[in-house]
Amino acid sequence: MFFNLENFNALKNRQAGTIPCVSIYIPTHRAGHVQEDKIRFKNALAEVKSKLQTKAGMHEREAEGMLKPAYDLLNLDSLWFRLSDGLAVFIGQDLFEYYPVPIDLNPLNYVSDQFYLLPLLPLLNRKDRFFLLALSRGDVRFFEGHQYSITPVKISDLVPENIQAALALEDPEKSLQMRNAGPGGASVFHGHGLHKDQQNWQVEKYCRMVDDGLMTMLHDENAPMLLAAVDELASVYQKVSRYTHVLDAHVSGNPENDDPVLLHEKAWGKMQAYFQKDLIQQQAQFETAQAKGQGTSSLKELVPAAVHGRVETLFIEKNTPLCWGAYNENTNTVSLHDTPGPASVCLHNLAAVRAFDQGGTVVQVDDDGQHSAKVASPPMRAVFRY
Repeated sequence: MFFNLENFNALKNRQAGTIPCVSIYIPTHRAGHVQEDKIRFKNALAEVKSKLQTKAGMHEREAEGMLKPAYDLLNLDSLWFRLSDGLAVFIGQDLFEYYPVPIDLNPLNYVSDQFYLLPLLPLLNRKDRFFLLALSRGDVRFFEGHQYSITPVKISDLVPENIQAALALEDPEKSLQMRNAGPGGASVFHGHGLHKDQQNWQVEKYCRMVDDGLMTMLHDENAPMLLAAVDELASVYQKVSRYTHVLDAHVSGNPENDDPVLLHEKAWGKMQAYFQKDLIQQQAQFETAQAKGQGTSSLKELVPAAVHGRVETLFIEKNTPLCWGAYNENTNTVSLHDTPGPASVCLHNLAAVRAFDQGGTVVQVDDDGQHSAKVASPPMRAVFRY
């Protein structure tokens, strides 16, 4: 099960009932470390059991009963042999959900009145969306991508299947001279050879027909589009395309034999640099906004602003320790706590979830080179809408 916006909305609206909300995050391996991952998860459950007894006042058997569905996961081989980079587990009143996710998670156990969702927000990022056009003479495929996912988009009713089909639509008589030259879908003429200008005409016509079809779908879009194609096709398509957001960079090579997972891996290698530049610009905007009183790094200002929908962009460093405190809705004020108490929540999580829920952008800035711009201390800062 892949974590999506529907899952987020359901979890963020859940409040603790007779039992608290438990959130568990562990890093995992894609293959080859089943026992290690199970031990890590078992240790996490032991820590949560202790917190339920000390923080929530549960008896040992009561805590064990609450965690039983999680303990049962240890025997679910279909999970442990098909993990991704991390595992997120949520346990609450009449609720048990788990999500293998393609994110390098930091180990975390959280017991509170609400679920801890901040680590999963990158999966829902609205700002890392891009299009990928995998174009060859023998095939046309189109995808919508994000940092952690890629989804095929049906375009068979919009574009020619390949260059042979495109030329057949343009001139049926010429198509009679053509045949499929092999599994790659390349086409050749019989009789006399093609001049270079004829070959160029074919390629340009093909690219224009593909672009015309895609533009019926993309006319009001503004997400960047990346090409995966041999250099010749990429150059021609970039020249003729009417979509103004086609990137100069492309994934070089014939993409016909690449599955979506491999295409996504190659594409994100290019898109990462593109979005990194955008992040640097956003963080520069914070400095200006703060100077004008339209941004802050103070949690006592930031949290109320997030709650009331004033946050346009929120930056938080990925490895920031939990910051405990409480938000009073009646007075619209924040109190900071040195250690977690019965009424404490993580203020970073509260701000991020509320900001995202009301249309703000939440950017987790990694320290592993994914983003070169690094959030300065204090580690959370916001740009306001007003």
